[in-house]
Amino acid sequence: MIKVIIKKRNNDILEINVSGHANSAEYGKDLVCAGISTTTVGIANALVKKHFLEGLGIIDLREGFVYIKVNQFNQEIQVILETFEIILETIEESYSQYMKITKMEV
Repeated sequence: MIKVIIKKRNNDILEINVSGHANSAEYGKDLVCAGISTTTVGIANALVKKHFLEGLGIIDLREGFVYIKVNQFNQEIQVILETFEIILETIEESYSQYMKITKMEV
């Protein structure tokens, strides 16, 4: 199962952690994992293009794991992270047996 933890403060996203594998099909045919992986890499690329790694935050991206932490508030970055959140929620709506999103106010 893929586990997503989203930490927010006053509706601003501070951290997103995605870990695990969906195991919805055999390796190479798992469309849930493929969708989440593609989304994750696309969001990470968008953040890098917006200079996120230049003091605004941290991205740790590995197989089966992504961690995004915001160090400095930026409205444009928040829009990207909110888009990521909405995409993950959309996937969860259809494939809740393979992923779970937990949201925390910190």
